[in-house]
Amino acid sequence: MDAVYRRRRMTVAVLGLIILAVVVGATIVIVQALRSPSEDPAPVAEPTETAEPTAPMPTGDDASGACPTEAVTVGAATNEKSYDPGASATLELIVTNTHDAACRIAVGTSEQTFTVRKDGETVWSSEYCADPEADGDAAEAEVVFAAGSEKRAALKWTVEPVDKNCNRMAEGFEGGKYELVTSLGETESEPVEFEITAPEPTEEPSEESAEEESAEEDSGE
Repeated sequence: MDAVYRRRRMTVAVLGLIILAVVVGATIVIVQALRSPSEDPAPVAEPTETAEPTAPMPTGDDASGACPTEAVTVGAATNEKSYDPGASATLELIVTNTHDAACRIAVGTSEQTFTVRKDGETVWSSEYCADPEADGDAAEAEVVFAAGSEKRAALKWTVEPVDKNCNRMAEGFEGGKYELVTSLGETESEPVEFEITAPEPTEEPSEESAEEESAEEDSGE
């Protein structure tokens, strides 16, 4: 029976750190957090709007302009190489400013997409359950990146398929090789391969066991 996931809500804490939280029902919980590579991964929890800034922002000319499109690169990563169906996976979108000066990059939720593909076909996307209107300022957020710096958005994903209307599908993912592709606006990452293990087969009673069960029931009458 299909279940409809609740649409996500997000808030933004500015001054260098953006925490984006998404709750999509009981089976998929997405937490996106832009952070420096040296920081610990963000916990799966609702952010608060009163978080203190962790580092000062650049000011003046260093923070006055947007990064050139060609200076923004996007990567993808997974926390494991293989997942069981229904497991919790952490998918990452990696944004790097390769420019020689600090500049702004639009990293809002409306710009971020996580896509899972199999044999070149999309089988899951973060856009299926997205609701940019509910994200408020987080949808269009911009962050200043120091020259050569990198930040990451971590997405917690339960390995279960949903359709384009965010309804859980009856059939799970089949076992095999999959690819994660992330994108920030029009900039797309190279695919990163991972595996979903084959689901455990459902045992069906053999003819012999069915006959034995029937005989036991007859003898009990």
